[in-house]
Amino acid sequence: MKQVNRACKKCKRITIEKNCAFHPEEKTTPDWLGFVIVTEPANSTIAIRAGITEKGAYAIKVRQ
Repeated sequence: MKQVNRACKKCKRITIEKNCAFHPEEKTTPDWLGFVIVTEPANSTIAIRAGITEKGAYAIKVRQ
């Protein structure tokens, strides 16, 4: 069975789970566009502007 990448509606982290690991009460959605992989949040202009403080893969736009 094919695994679908999903994004948390609150923090935009990309996962394959139905609920976010960092926000267990928040459902994830397969309806998202674009992504960015952050490896050094303190040195990344994009991460700083987006308010990302931890390493990981994040969706750019998540549809509610």
